[in-house]
Parts: sequence; C-alpha cells; structure tokens
Amino acid sequence: MRRRRWLLWGMLFWLMASIWPNTADVVYADPKKGAITSVSEEKIEGWATAPGEGDGKGNSIRFFEVRIQLKGQNGTAVSYRTEAVEVEPDRNGEKKYTFSLDMRGKWPSAPGTTATYEIVVDAYRVLGNGQEEVYFSFPEPPYEYTRQTETSTAKLDFSLSFSQPEYAKPPDGDAQGRLDVTLIPQGGVPAPVRPPIDVVFVMDVSGSMTTMKLQSAKSALQAAVNYFKTNYHPNDRFALIPFSDDVKATSVVPFGSKSNVISQLDAILDEGNRLTANGGTNYSAALSLAQSYFNDPERKKYIIFLTDGMPTVLNTTSSITHKEIKKGFKDDGEKITASLPLIYGLYSDGKMTSISFTDKDGYDRLFYNNHIDYVNGWLFSNDNGYSFTYAWGEGKAYGDAVNVAKTLVMNNITLYSIGFGNNHEVDMDYLRALSTTAGGEVRQGTPQNLTELFQRFSQMPTDPTLTGTVRIPLASFGGNVTITENGQVWLDEDKQNAYISFSIPYEVGKPAPAPITIPVSVSFKQKGTYTFTAELTYRDVYGQLQPAVIKTATVTVKDAYVPLERMEFPRVLYMEVGERLEVMPQLRFIPDNATDQTLRSVESSAPEYVEVVRENGEWVLVANDVGYATVTATANAKTSDHQPIRASVTVIVREPEDHGDNDGRNRW
Repeated sequence: MRRRRWLLWGMLFWLMASIWPNTADVVYADPKKGAITSVSEEKIEGWATAPGEGDGKGNSIRFFEVRIQLKGQNGTAVSYRTEAVEVEPDRNGEKKYTFSLDMRGKWPSAPGTTATYEIVVDAYRVLGNGQEEVYFSFPEPPYEYTRQTETSTAKLDFSLSFSQPEYAKPPDGDAQGRLDVTLIPQGGVPAPVRPPIDVVFVMDVSGSMTTMKLQSAKSALQAAVNYFKTNYHPNDRFALIPFSDDVKATSVVPFGSKSNVISQLDAILDEGNRLTANGGTNYSAALSLAQSYFNDPERKKYIIFLTDGMPTVLNTTSSITHKEIKKGFKDDGEKITASLPLIYGLYSDGKMTSISFTDKDGYDRLFYNNHIDYVNGWLFSNDNGYSFTYAWGEGKAYGDAVNVAKTLVMNNITLYSIGFGNNHEVDMDYLRALSTTAGGEVRQGTPQNLTELFQRFSQMPTDPTLTGTVRIPLASFGGNVTITENGQVWLDEDKQNAYISFSIPYEVGKPAPAPITIPVSVSFKQKGTYTFTAELTYRDVYGQLQPAVIKTATVTVKDAYVPLERMEFPRVLYMEVGERLEVMPQLRFIPDNATDQTLRSVESSAPEYVEVVRENGEWVLVANDVGYATVTATANAKTSDHQPIRASVTVIVREPEDHGDNDGRNRW
C-alpha cells in the first residue's frame, strides 16, 4: 500500500513537471524604450526596442521621425523621417531597431552664433488598415544639442536703367524703348531655413482626364504627400481643391481639417484617391478659392496647380441684355440690361459657346452664340438679342484667370503649374503667363514625368527663397507712357502700375544666385524727358517683409532724325534799294519735317549790290544798289554721301517805287 502511494505521488510529480513551463532560458523584455546615442553636425543616431503589448496592433517599428526644435521657441520645429533598421535584439521577446539621420544641411537656422536644439524621436508602426501611428516617443526629457550657427545673409538689391539714354520718336508713331530691371541677389544661406509654409494642391478632374491621366495624377499626389511627410514643419498647412466646371466641394480638404500635419496629408491623399473625372475646366473658381485660404500674411504661400486642358468655364458677375419672359412664354417682352451672375461655357468644337444665368424673375436662361434662347430648358426664341462669339467667351475665361493670378502675387502667393498633356490639349504659353505672373514656374507633364514634377514643385516651397515684386507707377506720365505686358511684366486693372513678380531660390552653402535682368518694353507718345521710379518689395528667406528699395532712371525722347534731301529758293527774288530781307523765310526745306533746317553759310556773288549780314543770329540780305547778284545758301546738313546741300537764287535790286498797300511783287 505504501509503495503504491509513493508510485502515485511520483507519477503526479512527473506529470506536473512535464506541463510546467521551463523558464530557465527565458528573459522577459523590458517595456518599449529608445535612446539617442550620438548627435553631431553630420548626423543623429539612436535605437529603440519594441516588446509588443498584446493589443493586436503589432510591435514592428516601420520608421522613425526625428523632431528638432530650438530650445524654448515653439513653432521652430522641423521633422525628418528616417528608416528603421531591424538588428539582432539584446534579449528574447523583443525587436530592436536603429536609425541614422544625415543632418548635413538640415539644421534649422537660428539667430546668433550658437543655438541649443531639443531633439525628440517618434517611433511609428503601421496598423493593419495601413494607417501610420506613433507607437512611442523618446527620450524624456528631450535630448539637447548645442552647435555653432550661421545666420542667413541673403538679401536683394536691384538696378534700373534704360537700354540707351535717348530714344527717337518717329513722326507718325510712338518712340519705342526698353527699361531693364536687374534683380541682384546678395549674401548667402549657410544653413537650412524652414519657416512654416502653406501649400494648396489644385487638381483638374475635368472630363478630359482619362483613366490613365487621373491615375498618374493620383500617383504624383502621393509622391508629393510622401515628400512633405518627411520634410514638414509642425505648423505647415496643406489643402486640396479638385475642380472641373466648378470646385468639387465635397472633395475639398481645407486647411485644418485634421489636428496634425501627417493626418492632414493622409486626408488629402485619401480624398485624392477617390476622385473621378467629369465636366469642364474652370480655372478661376479653383484658383480663387485657393487664394481665399491664405489668411496669414507672414507665411510663404504656394499653389501647385495641375491641369490637362484650357479654361472652358467661367463664373462671373457681369452685365447682360435679355428679353423679359411674359406669361405663356410669349416672345414680346421688353429688353432689359442687368448685372447678374453668369456662367460662360466653351465647347470642345471650338465654335459653340453659351451663357447661362437666372433672370430677375427667377427663370433659368441659356443663351448660345447662334442666338438661341432657352428658358427653363425649353426653346424660347431663335433670337436672344445678345450677340457674342466663341473668341469673346474665350477671352473672358482667359482674362479672368490672368486677373486671379495677379491677385495671387499681390498676396505673396506663388503659383507652380503643370500642363498635363500635349500642345493641342494645353495652352502652355497661357499657363506660363499665369505662373510667371504669380512668380512661379510651369512645366509640361507626361505620365512618365508627372511624379518627378510634383516632387520638384513640392521641394521648391521648402527651399530658401526671396519672393516679391517690383512696381513701376505710370500715373504721373499722363497717358504718354505705356508698358507692354508679357510673361514677366503685368499691369493692374487700371493700367496705372506695372509689376514684375519674382521668386529667387538660394542653395544652402552656395554663393548668391546670378543677377536676373527683366526687360520692360516701353512706348512714348510724346517727346520729352521722363523719370521712372521703381519700388522693390520682397520677403526674406524667413518670410519676413523687408523695407522697400526705390530706384529711378531718366530717359529723353526726341523727334526722330529726318534727313534733309534738298533746299529750294524761288526762281528770282526782287528787292528795292535799302530793303532788308531774311533768308530763311525765302527757303523751302525738303522734306518739310527734316530734323535739321539750319544754314551753315549764305554768300553773295556781288556784295556791292546784295550784301549778306548776320543780325540776331539770322541771315539777312541787304539791297545796297541797283543791280543783281547770285545768293547761295549752304545747309548744315549733308547728303547721305556727305555732299553739301545748297540752293541758289538770283536777287534783282531795283529803285524804290510807291506800291501803295500792295506792292504787287511776287518773290516766288
């Protein structure tokens, strides 16, 4: 019995030992943690461990985001994403990752000769639904690093000069001149400058965006979002405005839709991926909405504009003449003219255009340029009484978008444009005019290079840049001076000021960019001396408005030189003894508008009869005695082959006679 009891106890002990966990080789991991191990001018290095928490979200760190901020100065932070490299863990049950961030040229600029930075690292994991989430952050408190700093010395000057000191005005036209405005960048940017920026993506999703084009646009948008995710400032603002014949209101992502930059960029990408294409192309509505978002004058502001077509729709308020609708839809109403909200539409055949509006009585009207008038969708008349053409409607749509671009630059908003299509689909010259007016650039996009262009234009707002305008007032010239608009030079609505908008990027650690000369074509209606004043205003690489710089330039406009071809006297001149006669009134200069109508000399063949004298600067003939002489006048001007120009006349001197009130003589 006792042996059986011991046998039972032995079997029980063996069973318990076989199912009890063998923990002899197990070391339980510490909670998640990380450390910055090294910071230098060139790089930041560190590590993190992730034990997992059993919450089903995983414990794999996908990437690190390094946040760097000047100590004690909120709003100065920059962030950089860097790869998480998995390495052999120190113990079982954990995962370990390291990172190394290249900091060359990336430290935020700071005033003074030294600066202390606070550094915090966010470890990110990606959830099953693809959402990125901060797993944990370290260290606490932030790592502090002090380094020598250099402040940006980038600044801008300019010069103003005419291509020549004098211009000639032709008799039947204006004098043409050229005013050269030369922007002169100075100083340099020794360290990265990254103030907060505002960026709005304005994307064309009209019907011409084919499936392939739209997918390329979505891929390009993702590339831009990914760039900003790794190079953002925590106070950056981003927005998305899709448009076709109007803004796609339900797909707009305005500033501040999400609580932080990463979430905002994710929302833009999510909304962009849901976009579909249909409708016309309304530049003005989309760009005007984008302009309204920029409400902080201190920020650097950018629009990245993608379109695959030309503007075909315009919403505006303007005057229109139409017939009133009487009961029974009778076509005998009075014509009235009213200022109403109008929608201009341009059709793809390049011929048909329309105007739609709601009249004061609430009827929906649709006019076509073939004179048809629809009311509430029904044909009302074959004569709408309002004549307009396709070219006129096109001019309205194009001109309105140009005016919006002018408004952009006056609000320090830079426009970068991508024309996504061939030259038949996109008017690249027009897009270039829009972008350069607003201080930006334009590029032609293809499915192959669209992503690269989005990345390029996304990088440019983060580069240190001087932006601003040069204003040339014209009001003081009383309408005698006009300036011709081109891609770089534009006029305000009243044509009282000409503007040059610019954006000058600097490369970190490199010398100042080369001077840039912008030629301005000037016309003069009248001769005279003109003094031009130009005012330079710009924001520095930190976005701060700088004091205005003013320069002047003076030019003289003269009548154009008209060469003298010949001179003529009458056949015979009659004089009486004692008479005095000025020579100039007796001469004809041919052509009569010759520039130089002066005489070098006047000579007489017989001074005893006809003497030549100078009186008060004039050549005068004096009749001394009865007789005759040949008088020869020589002009100061010469022929094209440098021969003298002369005219001669026979002068006959007679005794004085009493001629009464009319001497009856004809000197000619």
